[in-house]
Amino acid sequence: MELQLTDTQQGIIQLSGSIIDGTTVKINYNALPGAHPATMGYFVAIWQGSQIQALSEALQTQKIEVDNQAGTTNFTGLSIQTQDYMIGFGVNLDAGTTICSTLSITKAAQPGDPLTPYLSTVTVSVDGIGSNSLIARYQTPLYNAPKTNANWIALFPGPFTANCFTGANVIASANATSDNNAGIISMNNIPNGLVRFQTYTVVYGMSLKSGSPNYNDIISYYTFTV
Repeated sequence: MELQLTDTQQGIIQLSGSIIDGTTVKINYNALPGAHPATMGYFVAIWQGSQIQALSEALQTQKIEVDNQAGTTNFTGLSIQTQDYMIGFGVNLDAGTTICSTLSITKAAQPGDPLTPYLSTVTVSVDGIGSNSLIARYQTPLYNAPKTNANWIALFPGPFTANCFTGANVIASANATSDNNAGIISMNNIPNGLVRFQTYTVVYGMSLKSGSPNYNDIISYYTFTV
């Protein structure tokens, strides 16, 4: 019987925004289910120019102050239509290199214009599944160097739950081996293999803690049944 993946579901940290006037931008975010943005250190930052730079070079940085999954915030005091800006949404202010979504503002932007996001995602396809291995495909904003910034994937049994943020019941993990902003991460020798008709979740995360995945910093997931 030909292998198929069923009951698939994808989770992504959503980011959107719009220009209020010549000095103000509104940002909307929606984190993954079970996330606690304030407790986990989520933040937004804005840079002058068309590229993400070091966090220390940001014009403004705002820590998310509430644990609600979704929320809004504003950047004010900007010079829209005379400067380009880049906004980044991150999941670990202490690490700094965990910006998983971006919004670009060009000098041609007008009040009322929506801002198009670039989001981080992870997926798994049928041809990436083996009896004890899998290949996950990811994408992340252009500035993010997955290998340098210690990006990783991890495999959990069952659907995505808030327990994934603690690493509870994790089966296996693998680190990014390339700094390309879109590519694959392979996971081999999965303990006990992938069992037919069972449900699994692959998560994509952005930093390490004591050399191991920091499960607080999950930015996307993909759930599937083999």
